[in-house]
Amino acid sequence: MTVTHPRNAREKGLQPSQMRAIVAACIGNFLEWYEFVLYGYFAAVFAALFFPQEDPAVALLTTFLVFGISFIIRPLGGVLFGLVGDRLGRKAALSAIILMISIATALMGLVPPYASIGVLAPILIFLLRLVQGLSAGGEWMGAVTYIIETAPAGKRAWYGSFQTITIVLGMFVAALTSLFITTSMSPEAVLEWGWRIPFLVALPLGLIGLYMRLRLADPAEFTEAKAEVEASDGRQAGRSPLTRVLRENWRSVLLVAGLVASPTMCTYVLLVWGPTFFAGQLGYADTEARNIGLVSMLVLVALVLAFAKACDRFGRRPFIRWGAALVIVTTPIGFLLLHTQQLGLAILGIGLILVGDAMMLAAQPALFAELFPTAQRYSGLAVGYNLGVVLFGGLGPLVAQALVTATGSSWSPSWYLVGGAVISLIAALFTPETKHAELRTGAIPAAGA
Repeated sequence: MTVTHPRNAREKGLQPSQMRAIVAACIGNFLEWYEFVLYGYFAAVFAALFFPQEDPAVALLTTFLVFGISFIIRPLGGVLFGLVGDRLGRKAALSAIILMISIATALMGLVPPYASIGVLAPILIFLLRLVQGLSAGGEWMGAVTYIIETAPAGKRAWYGSFQTITIVLGMFVAALTSLFITTSMSPEAVLEWGWRIPFLVALPLGLIGLYMRLRLADPAEFTEAKAEVEASDGRQAGRSPLTRVLRENWRSVLLVAGLVASPTMCTYVLLVWGPTFFAGQLGYADTEARNIGLVSMLVLVALVLAFAKACDRFGRRPFIRWGAALVIVTTPIGFLLLHTQQLGLAILGIGLILVGDAMMLAAQPALFAELFPTAQRYSGLAVGYNLGVVLFGGLGPLVAQALVTATGSSWSPSWYLVGGAVISLIAALFTPETKHAELRTGAIPAAGA
């Protein structure tokens, strides 16, 4: 039987089965992030129900500490699912991930409050967040790997952007759900049972995602690359993809970690923690604070789609460089507009910061995947991406809340965002252009070739 190189086969466009596979990966990704960020949007509820209330500020800080710890465990999940994804296949890893987080999220909706079971309540919440962190540690890179390996070579950034916008849309639905719950019920009803509804709904939604992912087939790019490795060198085939990627592509791992810093900080500080900050520190009404976040997410989705098209035409590197530079410049302006306490100006301020954020997010899925050869892609992305998220973005709400508490300044989160953008800009200066990279080998043509 003649095997056609997948890149050549896909240049003409996607087959219907390939498009369905990308849609399934994106829908699963949407469900994953809807479930994962619910905790952040109900942070005030968790602080009131599951942590000691001697000092409400400390309770809220502890709530975000648990949020941040779930990111610390992510590298372990990335390593685990990276090995599964590179050895057993992308489908196996993605199916296990969606099942894990759905069960953990639903169980979180069943935990009794601190007043009923005492210290066992925060312990259970902590353990369930660890499970969520493990599964999230393999989700982003698994979905990216699957999509980029299925997409046509000339449209990797475009199809890769679907993965990014489904994250934002998942967060949007979680935020919209929390807004609906808190505005349609009395505060007492929300605390007693209302907040549990979106957590319990996670299980049937997750089962739908699992069904869709179980129907996937691994990309031809992966199956052919795996066969090549096994046929070419038995010793190489038996070596762990993680060992190989750390030995052969450690520079790419570090670049990914640095490039992740600014976008993930913008996402978690402005869009997840942001409503808590707007209402608690800047004086916006709770509904206004949530609306700022909701509108900002829609703006981010539109910007990412627009920039992704341009990334396929002009390359990845200009967008990661100019994106980081723009975040440095626009963050002080954005916070100045936020401090006016005018809803329209606040949305404009966040939108200005998100322009640079969107430029980086549009380029990242394709760029990151192109930095690694197929046989090591899942593991390489798992290590690099999760390292960056842990060091910079995942702890963003905790760090931002701690900065505000320690300094008493509502401007202090802007310093954090600017610092992250500087890190990403430095990494971008050392990142090669990968637009014409060979996906199978990760080889990048010399400039001008």
